[in-house]
Amino acid sequence: MRLADLVIGLEAIKIHGRLNRDIKGISYNSKHTEKDYIFVAIEGLKHDGHQYIDDALSRGASTLVVSKDPDILPDGATVIRVADTRLALSRLSASYYGSPSKSFDLIGVTGTNGKTTTAYLVKSILESSHIRTGLIGSLGLYIDDHFESTSHTTPESLELQQMFRRMADVGVKACVMEVSSHSIELERINDCDFDTGIFTNLTHEHLDFHKTMEHYYEVKRKLFFSTKRTNIVNIDDQFGRRLANELLEAKRPIISYGIYNKADVHARDILIKDGGSSFTLVSPAGTIEITSALPGKYNVYNSLAAAACCLELGIGLETVRQGLEAVKGIPGRFERINIRDNINVIIDYAHTPDGFVQLLETVKSFARGRIIIVFGCVGERDRSKRSVMGRIAAEYCDLSILTTDNCRLEDPGDIIEEIKQGIPHTANNIEILDRAEAIRYAILNSRENDTILITGKGHEHRQIINEEAFYFNETEIVEQARDELLKMVGMTV
Repeated sequence: MRLADLVIGLEAIKIHGRLNRDIKGISYNSKHTEKDYIFVAIEGLKHDGHQYIDDALSRGASTLVVSKDPDILPDGATVIRVADTRLALSRLSASYYGSPSKSFDLIGVTGTNGKTTTAYLVKSILESSHIRTGLIGSLGLYIDDHFESTSHTTPESLELQQMFRRMADVGVKACVMEVSSHSIELERINDCDFDTGIFTNLTHEHLDFHKTMEHYYEVKRKLFFSTKRTNIVNIDDQFGRRLANELLEAKRPIISYGIYNKADVHARDILIKDGGSSFTLVSPAGTIEITSALPGKYNVYNSLAAAACCLELGIGLETVRQGLEAVKGIPGRFERINIRDNINVIIDYAHTPDGFVQLLETVKSFARGRIIIVFGCVGERDRSKRSVMGRIAAEYCDLSILTTDNCRLEDPGDIIEEIKQGIPHTANNIEILDRAEAIRYAILNSRENDTILITGKGHEHRQIINEEAFYFNETEIVEQARDELLKMVGMTV
C-alpha cells in the first residue's frame, strides 16, 4: 500500500520525509521489521520502542511512527510524529489489512471470569447453525477447526487485524473474541468493528494495573458504547446492573440475563450435579430444557450469556440447545482426570477470589471426601488478592498446598507468605515451592473419595520463573504421578 493512503486519519502532529512510497508491512518489534516496513515505536510497560529505532532502520524500515522526535532524523526515511503511537498502530493496522472486521459479525466478550467458556459456547452455537466461525481468546486462535496458540488473551492490534484478515479471506461470517481490560486500556481494540458486546461479571482482579475497581469498570464499559448491534449484560452482577442502567439511559439496546433478577433471558429449575448441570432456559423466543456437561452455577451464567447472544443473532432455540450441549469440556476449565476409583483431580484456571469461590462451591456440592487444593499466586501482579485467596482456600478446603505460579522476578517464598496472611493458624496447609512436586505430593498422599484441585494455570503449558518460560504441562505431571501411585498400590496403569 501507499504510505499516503495509510496515514489518512492518523492525526499526525508532524511529518518529515515523503509519503509517496510503498509500504510492505508494519511492525512494533524491531526484530520483526523488514525492508519498506513502517516501524511504530510504542512506549510499553517495560520497554520503550523509541530505543529500538536504529535497529528497525538497520533492518530496512522506511517509515517511523513516533511520539517523540528522534535525536537525529534518519536520512531517506519518513518520520511521522503522533500523540499516541498505540492508537496509531491500531489505525495503521486496520487500514493496511482493509478493516476486515467489518466483513463479519464481531462479538466481544469481557468480564473478570467466564470469558473463555462463554466465547466457546457462542462458537459452538454458531457452528451448530452452520455459520463459519472464528474465535480469539486466552486459549488461542480458532478459524473454523484450525487452531493456533497465542501469547495474550487479546493480541496486539497488529496481530488482531492480521487474524481478522485471514478470517475474512476464508469466508468466516462471525468471530467471537475475548476482550481483556488491558487490551481496552492499551488501545488494541480501537479499530475493531464490534457488533455485539457480552458482559459476564466484574470482581477483584488486575488492581495492580487499574488501581481501583472503579477504574477497572470504567475501562470495561468502553466496549459497550462502541458496539453497533446490541449488548448482552448479566444483571445479577452489581456492575452489570450499573452498566445496564447506563446503557439504557444512553438509549443503547441491551438484552439482560441472569438467575435471580428479572432478566430477558434467565434460568429456572437449576440442578447442579457432579457431571454437569441442567436448567430451563427462558427467553422471549420461548422456553427449552438444557442439559450441560459443564458443572457449576457459574457455567449456567455462561450458557445464558451465549444463548442470549445467539438468540439475538436470529438463531433458533433448538439450535441454541444443540450448541450448548455439544460442549463437553474446555481445556483447563474444570478439566477432570481420574486417578483411581473415587479419587479425582480437577485442573482449573481459577486465579481470582471470585473464581475460587465459584469453583470451590461447585466442588463442595458433590465432594464425598477431602478437598485438597494446590495453588499459588503469580508474581509482579495484583498483590492485594493473595491473602484473600488464602482465606477462601482455607474456608473450603481440608488441605491447602501452597506453591509457585509464574513467580517471575518475585521471590516465591515472599508470595506464599502473603497468601498465608489470610489463612487462619488452625487451617491445614503446607508449602512446596516446586509446583510439579506439589502436584505429585497431593496425588501420592491422596485417599479414597478425595478431590484434588490444581488451580491457576489451567490451559497454560509454561511456568515463568525469573525471566525464563519453561515447558510445564499439568496434565502430563498429573498422569505421571497417577502412574506412580498405581504402581505403589499394585495396580496396572
